[in-house]
Amino acid sequence: MSLEEAAQLVERFLSRKSLYPQEWNDFVDTPQKNRDVNEFRKRCYQLDPLVNCPGGMDSGAAAELRAMVERIRSNQTKAEP
Repeated sequence: MSLEEAAQLVERFLSRKSLYPQEWNDFVDTPQKNRDVNEFRKRCYQLDPLVNCPGGMDSGAAAELRAMVERIRSNQTKAEP
């Protein structure tokens, strides 16, 4: 999985449009080979109890996930020639 694919997965989760019901859980529970993706996944795992719970997402945790996605996209844009 690439960082962009992970970012897309987080966006789907936040908008409640996951490809399948356990997509988010599979991501946060499965270590990734790519070190950067795995670090991103670990932070998502830490935020999981706040965003994957009955009664709605914690707004601060959801905002942090959105900011993480924005940073990934910003860094990718800088890396392009």
